[in-house]
Amino acid sequence: MPTDHAQPPYRLTAATPRPHHETTALVDQLLADWLKSEGHEEPAPRERQAPPERLRLGERVLLDRDGGPLTGRGPGARYSRRRLRTPAAQPGTDQLTLVLASDSATGPTRLRIEAEHLPAGPTAVPPGRVPVPDLVRRLLPLLDAAEGPVPLTVAPRLLAPADLDGLIDELCDPERQLPTVVASVPPAVPVEQWQRQVLDPLLRQVPGLASLYVLGHGALPRFNLALEYHKVYGGAVRTFLPEVDPASRADAARHPVLPRSRIDENPRRAAALLAREPRRIAAELPLPAPLDAVPALWLPPEVRKAPAAPRAVAERPPVQLERCRLRIELPREPREPRRSRCGAGPASFGELVDRFGEFPLLEYTGDSKETLALDGQSEADGWARLTWEGLTALQEYAAAAVRGEAGGDFKQWCEHTPPGCHRFPPRKAVRGESRTVASHGKWKRQRMLPVPSVVDSSCRAFMGAHLRIGGGGTAPRVHYLDDCSGSGRIYVGYIGLHLTNTRTN
Repeated sequence: MPTDHAQPPYRLTAATPRPHHETTALVDQLLADWLKSEGHEEPAPRERQAPPERLRLGERVLLDRDGGPLTGRGPGARYSRRRLRTPAAQPGTDQLTLVLASDSATGPTRLRIEAEHLPAGPTAVPPGRVPVPDLVRRLLPLLDAAEGPVPLTVAPRLLAPADLDGLIDELCDPERQLPTVVASVPPAVPVEQWQRQVLDPLLRQVPGLASLYVLGHGALPRFNLALEYHKVYGGAVRTFLPEVDPASRADAARHPVLPRSRIDENPRRAAALLAREPRRIAAELPLPAPLDAVPALWLPPEVRKAPAAPRAVAERPPVQLERCRLRIELPREPREPRRSRCGAGPASFGELVDRFGEFPLLEYTGDSKETLALDGQSEADGWARLTWEGLTALQEYAAAAVRGEAGGDFKQWCEHTPPGCHRFPPRKAVRGESRTVASHGKWKRQRMLPVPSVVDSSCRAFMGAHLRIGGGGTAPRVHYLDDCSGSGRIYVGYIGLHLTNTRTN
């Protein structure tokens, strides 16, 4: 039965003052060191002008490498990409993708690191949160990396009173997009002991997703005096989201506090809670312009074919799935993208329902009453137009996907929309619901939506993938099931107000 329980990937977006060639060489060296430590073959150095290539470095260990100039970004603009696939501890494949891009040969480099688990089948039990890649822990200390005003480090920085002005400036900086995590230490406990025994394991899933600080005993009272409505004390940890208003008592409620009692009660659960918001925010950050200009990965047919595995291994279901994924992600040959023939956007949801037939690869299986009810909302006309834009992008993605030319899922399509196609904001394309929603009986049933029997004999499938239409707790959502690799269609099972979840309940 089709499911959509995929956990969000780990995503790091950062900048380093190191130039592109130096950063790429460092990444390649760390990748080679890690592969060697895991008992895999060490890849040969890549030549600067080498074409896209695939290296097989062990059983089900594939390394794809490409790079080149960035079209439209200036004469010195370049990118490099490395995608590593290795067998996962659970059924499936672990995928690590590193993309580096810069606008000049000597200027700073932007990088994106994404780690995700590719399950072994549509019914596989999803793993827990994808951990912070070991490569990130090795790389960050060498890069002096930051995202805007937020420094990205592996270990928290211990602050003295003289450091507080810098921290407060960071908290209030309007350019800050990532969280800032500030930890306190109980008054009777030595800072080094608390950091080693409590904070190191507590913050293990946060590197690359937020800046990390520990208030020393001398800095703590001065910090709480300066931010009287946003205090942190007694061993608690506070996550400061973007746009802090120190003078607002109401604003304090936006920035969650993890009290010491919760940490002591269940340290592993506390670590997961602490990482949840930073991971969500980091995953939704828009790509900086140089990274956004990086083309989708495409390997020529002669490169795509890795040496055959032994028959006993190649016939296992996970490997068969791997081949299916490669057929979808790596097209046989480049084609000119085709624009949708869909006309101008509708003025209402009633018109949208009437015109749904303009999307030949999308099938609306939902209850039109839920959709038509949106016309009673004050923002209905804008919502209808944005929904149409999302459906148009889905149609164009589906047309490429059924030909095996999409280069990934719809989220990746939005992040690297081909020239000539309609662009839908990547942050509004969500791969799946949270683990909490997917495992909650009532909430999951709301997302078990109609599909044809050819897709599932029960005529129902979980549709966690969705498009965000507007902002706020009740703004509409479009829930869909991507079955382009099966029946060659995308099934839209719901267009209506936000279904129940942890925020709307």
